[in-house]
Amino acid sequence: MSLSHRHRAATRFVLVSLFAMGAALAAIQCNSVAAAPDAAASLDETAQPALVKLLPPGAAASKTLTVAVALGSPPDDFRNDKGEIAGWEPDILRAASQSLGLALDIRPTTFDSLIPGLQAKRFDAAVGQMGVTEIREKVVDMLGTLKGNELFAALADTNITVKSLDDLCSVTVATTRGSREVEFAKNHDAQCKALGKPPIDILAFNDGASAADSMISKRSELFWIGSTAVSYFVAQSHGKTKVVGSYTDLAYIGIAMPKGSDMAPALQAAVQHLIDDGTYQKIVQKWGLEASAIKQAPLNPTGMAR
Repeated sequence: MSLSHRHRAATRFVLVSLFAMGAALAAIQCNSVAAAPDAAASLDETAQPALVKLLPPGAAASKTLTVAVALGSPPDDFRNDKGEIAGWEPDILRAASQSLGLALDIRPTTFDSLIPGLQAKRFDAAVGQMGVTEIREKVVDMLGTLKGNELFAALADTNITVKSLDDLCSVTVATTRGSREVEFAKNHDAQCKALGKPPIDILAFNDGASAADSMISKRSELFWIGSTAVSYFVAQSHGKTKVVGSYTDLAYIGIAMPKGSDMAPALQAAVQHLIDDGTYQKIVQKWGLEASAIKQAPLNPTGMAR
């Protein structure tokens, strides 16, 4: 039996942030409010002359860093109750931009448009809880900013346990468009067939909020996305959901840039500056992500095959 409208409204992926100051509601609607350049400003940084010198001529002239952000998955990238873009990734980008003496121009979009937008040079960078992989590094530059893996969430009364993708054969799973999860599911069709089972029934949504709501409303059985978003979602569901498995090894999440970007060295240095001066640690503590923190911000790290 499906959940009542009132119960769905109470448990929908519009959750009370335990980490954000003021305990604001994280209203996660992807393009409903225009982002202001100074929206949800958090930890202030001052421009660092040594970092400013690293800027390429175009950025130095425009004094702006244009970043595409795929909204929808707290605590990564979402809109708070004031319509401001919030999350640990926007916080890092704001602080890094400030240290470079740049204004941050955030462009909300969907996950599947991030890499095409970078390839078309519409943005200087892009985030959206994007896993760093060697496959992606063939078409974009990637800067590691946190570590995580992928988790599966389900309603608390489910009997499903995911130990491998074989356990997903015939299961309806919700995730986001353009994600690795979609490719992993499609690539596993042959294995499901070999086991004599139907393929994984993958439902791809524009954002993590819609994917999570699909599971809450029983249109799908599992919610599959990065560990930061799933862990936050489960914690905020107050016992209504649980983590039922994981996939992929611990790996970097990060900022993507056009391949061969002349902005990459400056942005890498700016993020490393935040790590060295303690601002990065304050940001991850704000969002409850201390266990996923890094000490070095690598550009195009290797060994990230999946």
